[in-house]
Amino acid sequence: MGATFPQISQFLPNNMELHSSADIGSDAVDTSSTIQDILSAISDDKSLAIFRVIAEEDNTGVESLIICRNLQLTHKKYYQRLAALIRYSLIIRKDGSKKYILTSLGKVVYTTLLSIQYALDNIWKFRAIDEVKICDNIVYRDIDKIVSSLVDTLVHKEQIKEILKK
Repeated sequence: MGATFPQISQFLPNNMELHSSADIGSDAVDTSSTIQDILSAISDDKSLAIFRVIAEEDNTGVESLIICRNLQLTHKKYYQRLAALIRYSLIIRKDGSKKYILTSLGKVVYTTLLSIQYALDNIWKFRAIDEVKICDNIVYRDIDKIVSSLVDTLVHKEQIKEILKK
């Protein structure tokens, strides 16, 4: 086990630790990726764009040259970003081709990114729910029922509804 980050660890589920990338060996594909590593691999605009282009092609894959050309990256910058996505098991090269596809972990991360994008696109709905939650007005006797009703009305993704109702 590596050193944990106490300021972030308090928000993680029980028994989950966040490790420094310095705790990890220098293997080509890292089998012990951390949350921090995954987020750093997609943290800049171009890396996220590469990841999204690959994700949107499903299992057909995208050729390296096409991605590099479309994003107007130098080969060096492109391959540095691609190497990080591969190292942390977000993408993989299809056998016998120059095409890249998402790994299983990559699919989970991409689905999570879509949920985050949904939340950002509908931020006003979440702010309205939060405002009702913090209201101290005596008129609202059963805030939980009101909030639950608002969530059912305003939020259309079941997974996010479940999160908000906890």
